[in-house]
Amino acid sequence: MCDEHLTMPGTRSIALALLLLVKPALAAEKHDPCSTASSVSDVRFELALKDHGSVFQYGEIIPMVMSFTSKTKNRYWADVRNYDRSGRLGIEYYCVEPEAQDPLASYFKFGAFLGGGLGSTHALDATPFTAEAELNEWRTLGPGHYRVYAVSDRIWRPPDAREQTPYHRVPEVIRSNTVEIEVNPPDPGWQSEQLRSATQTLSGPSSPEDSRHAARRLRFLNTKDSTKQLAKLFWGLNQRQPIGADLMFGLYGSPYRQLAIDSMHAELVVPDHAITNEFLGTLVNLQVTADPSWDPPSTDPGPGEAQAFWERRRAHTLEVMKAEIQTVVAALSRKTGSARALTLNGLLMAGGGDERLGQTIRPALIAAWADLPSEAQRDLIQYRWALIAGPEMLPILHRIVAEAPPPARTEPAMTRDAALKHIYELDPAAGREAILGDLLNLKAQPGLDVIKLLPREDLAIALRPVIERIGNHDARELDYELVDRYGGDSALGVVQAAFEERLGKWDCASQSAMLRYFLRVAPEYGAREVSASLSARKYTRCYSFQLQELGKELPKAQQSAIDALDDPDADLVKDAVLALGRWGSSDAETALWARLQRFHWEWTGREDQLRSMPDYRSPGSRGVALEQELVSAIAKGTNWICPPDKLARLAELVWTKGQMQQIEGWVKEWKQGSAMIHASWFPEDNPTFSVLQYVQLSEDQLRAKLGQFPRGTQLRWQFWQPGQISPPVSMAKQEAFYERMRAGAEQHGILLIKVNHP
Repeated sequence: MCDEHLTMPGTRSIALALLLLVKPALAAEKHDPCSTASSVSDVRFELALKDHGSVFQYGEIIPMVMSFTSKTKNRYWADVRNYDRSGRLGIEYYCVEPEAQDPLASYFKFGAFLGGGLGSTHALDATPFTAEAELNEWRTLGPGHYRVYAVSDRIWRPPDAREQTPYHRVPEVIRSNTVEIEVNPPDPGWQSEQLRSATQTLSGPSSPEDSRHAARRLRFLNTKDSTKQLAKLFWGLNQRQPIGADLMFGLYGSPYRQLAIDSMHAELVVPDHAITNEFLGTLVNLQVTADPSWDPPSTDPGPGEAQAFWERRRAHTLEVMKAEIQTVVAALSRKTGSARALTLNGLLMAGGGDERLGQTIRPALIAAWADLPSEAQRDLIQYRWALIAGPEMLPILHRIVAEAPPPARTEPAMTRDAALKHIYELDPAAGREAILGDLLNLKAQPGLDVIKLLPREDLAIALRPVIERIGNHDARELDYELVDRYGGDSALGVVQAAFEERLGKWDCASQSAMLRYFLRVAPEYGAREVSASLSARKYTRCYSFQLQELGKELPKAQQSAIDALDDPDADLVKDAVLALGRWGSSDAETALWARLQRFHWEWTGREDQLRSMPDYRSPGSRGVALEQELVSAIAKGTNWICPPDKLARLAELVWTKGQMQQIEGWVKEWKQGSAMIHASWFPEDNPTFSVLQYVQLSEDQLRAKLGQFPRGTQLRWQFWQPGQISPPVSMAKQEAFYERMRAGAEQHGILLIKVNHP
């Protein structure tokens, strides 16, 4: 399709792939972290400037090192983290006198941000535990003299005897010493050299470390030229552009906000600049947050007025995005190569499913597919297929499948599986042939979600060599999964002989697959082999999650799980509790209650020893964990209901404050009236559902759960409108799920009420 024919869609709302803005909590009085004193006296927090004197150029990175020590060994612990998924680690708060601006205040002021990240813990003692930071991340210091100190939330301790805490830890607040910093007035020569050096590093081959350091130098330089350069360089986030977050944050933090917006606008028409969804989202957000008229009221105006404000703000954001999309569509004829392909992809994503926009952009993107980076191709095929679905994609899908099979469980393998599924959707005969070809190819291991599309006669052809390989002990992991899912009685003898020959020595995935197979075709034999496998613990630790691995077949071996509730191995007990809660029949509820009652008796008189210590292996730590697991299994059991009367009984049997508070929260939810059923549509073809204390229920599990509620119960069903979630889910698909659930619930006297439905 020629670019001249790419036209802007009409005025219908375009759903944004932006964060769904939410109303921030309004408080009558804001707590000032800088007024906080240390909560303990035997922890020392030393703040120092790292490898630098106290004098800095304006815009220079101010590196700091934090050091934590304790006079009391093994009483205090530090969280060891150096990043947060939100983009900023808020584990310390930096106080500056005189006050200095937060460069990202507008970014973090509104919206919902996913925080957290991987980390560990470190026991404090006299040897310093250190962490590093750069002050520029939190404060922009203009020319002048400053006093800086920090307040840290990373230190905590296990609770003392009889001290109950919700999360098995007592947080401590530690205030540091003060350091003096002098910032010189801007030096144009130094600023020019920093800009040149950083730009040179980012324009050529360099290590990830050098690139990140250069991006951060550019981010904090705070000049007009650095702002323009940030706009020129930024185009993506995460793996697409590893330094993209620093470039984006530099645009938010620039003291020249309008220049940042104007510079990004200028890039919309640059031929080799990719205009991605992330670029458009940043440009729109910079404009909206720069306008004080779109700041929320400083006091709560009441639910109705607040909702109206946020609806107006969202509508305004949509209008700004529509205008930017129109500009980019008009400039498409200038875009070249991968920049053009990424821009087309960005328009589709930013359009959020707008069909008229898709009708013009989709064919152009498919024509430019070869210019799209491989990670963008994989993202579209695996996760955003609805944006490009159609027979025009068949040649591309066939090319993917024609390549040599990649290693199993890799991103390319997942893309290949998705391509096989889409071929089948578009051309069932060709899809069947391609899937069967992969299934019979020993170098390929297609996923079961793909294999299940084949008819039974094809699966029978594939199973014959599978059984032979299992008997010869040269089977691949997929072979055991195929027997688990599709093997019949005729394979029992071969699989049984192979299994018994290596009892207790199997890899965990293969052992679990064969046990599920036995339970399906020969339940009594399968139950015996589950018990035998749990007893054969000498060679592997598969027993620590074997019962959960049985999944829906667990009820046929449920006695082994019930017996395991009193096993001396804490890991097996945990496995049994979790398996019975998730998969156990209604009879399992009685066994779990009995185990919790025994737990209550066992700890009577020494409940003050139930403390979660950081090694998590002590008897008290194990006890805290077991109580939590038992409470969760009983309260969230899939095949029984736990309403307020049962929750009250639970509360009488628990010792720890954390579980008491958790139960109180569940009771409160029940008493609030008609509960909401929330759907998580990622992945779209396999959604999960939550209602009250029940979370991550599959469609079948939700159907079963609805049948357990008392007759006459009314529950609300949450619908998601375009623009409220990303990627969007069609209203037709949401309606289909709702109607299936409504019909089933109605048979049990349960009423489902639509919420947020057009």
